[in-house]
Amino acid sequence: MNDTRRQTLLSWGALAFLVSLFLPFPQGGKLLLSECFVPLMLWQLWNQRKTLGTLCLREFPCLAFAALWMLLATADHFLRGCGSLYDLGVFAYMGLIFLFLRLTPLPSPQVSFRWGAALLSILWIGWACTKLLPVQGTCWEGLLYFDRHFATLDPNALVTRYQFLFSNPNLLGGAYILPVLLCLPWLRPWFAAASPGKRTACLLLGALAFLPLLATASKMSVMTLGLLTGGLAMCLPAHRRLAAALALAATLAFGTLCLTTVFFRTYPAIPHRPWVDFHQRGNYSVHQEIYDKIFRESTWREKLLGHDAARLRQLYPRHAQEDPIREILTPYGFQGETQLYATFMDPHCEYLNLLSFFGLPALLAVITFLLRLAARSAKAKEYSLALLVLGILFAFFWEDVASKRFLWAALGIAAARLSRQGDPPGDGAPGHGYI
Repeated sequence: MNDTRRQTLLSWGALAFLVSLFLPFPQGGKLLLSECFVPLMLWQLWNQRKTLGTLCLREFPCLAFAALWMLLATADHFLRGCGSLYDLGVFAYMGLIFLFLRLTPLPSPQVSFRWGAALLSILWIGWACTKLLPVQGTCWEGLLYFDRHFATLDPNALVTRYQFLFSNPNLLGGAYILPVLLCLPWLRPWFAAASPGKRTACLLLGALAFLPLLATASKMSVMTLGLLTGGLAMCLPAHRRLAAALALAATLAFGTLCLTTVFFRTYPAIPHRPWVDFHQRGNYSVHQEIYDKIFRESTWREKLLGHDAARLRQLYPRHAQEDPIREILTPYGFQGETQLYATFMDPHCEYLNLLSFFGLPALLAVITFLLRLAARSAKAKEYSLALLVLGILFAFFWEDVASKRFLWAALGIAAARLSRQGDPPGDGAPGHGYI
């Protein structure tokens, strides 16, 4: 196969992989349809093996350091007698996704836009069906997430949420960045050159396209908000600085609002104005404070190299007290889950997740990678990418998001497009197009 045909095959394979991430049909257990593309990803890395080492060292050394430290931490866990390869394997797979999409150009912006718009249309049709048709006991029922805990409270808007084909509306709220990333390269120059009437029509159509995102009621939508507001700022050259400042303010405001729901007791636990009590802790605080205690009481070796999953399951209940936990959970309708929360829960915070499993150096390396990527984006006036990264840093506070396929796919695409702008080497990745 000649280079042109191979590149075409890989480009369309990369696009098909992104589509499969947004159509997550299960293949058994935790495996999804997207795992079928692993051989294609490995083939691409093999094709690029001569430049891969240089790429890692020159363009994203922080990620390379994080990977090596995770390997060291895992080896240390085995030396302590209870190691596991599962968590290292998860992050290795995320790295494979990132490298594949960094190395593989997608098809033309127009083709990518068509596929992104098609995904948003399918998503919108599914949402519309849940609004227009009775879904109870039908095949449409799986499109919705019913929260049995919130259902025990006073009537509230979070009982039923749209989740599409995902197992949780928060996953849909995060994966929304994929079709947006596919649409923006073609949409941005079109919008900048369009007449006022066409721009207005585009904004109205876009508002309709994002009604399903609102229906997820997911804090993860802060990433999509950053992409969209940053992209809009880039389409207004006459007012770019003001538009960029407003986009930054909007992303910061929404991210801060989301953080408030994490740290403090808020709606629906408080169903009346001002919908927040700054003197009471939110339900996320239960397990996040436990992981914080585990870290603070660890030895320096454990702070630097983390713990394996089995050790964390031993340490977790030592710091859990059922009565304080029940007091926090009851206003949310989760009082029946007190024993579960006191036995073991994931951190639901990527900062604590990386800290717990791989130690402080791995966490700092990943954060530095993201901050440098955001700084390069801002310097290149690629505001959509900068605000996407800002949204990711916010999402790290309430989701174990670094183990999500869609996140590293988005970072691979975005960093690749940024690098094509001719920036000096940094913690990004070269590619094609623009955002």
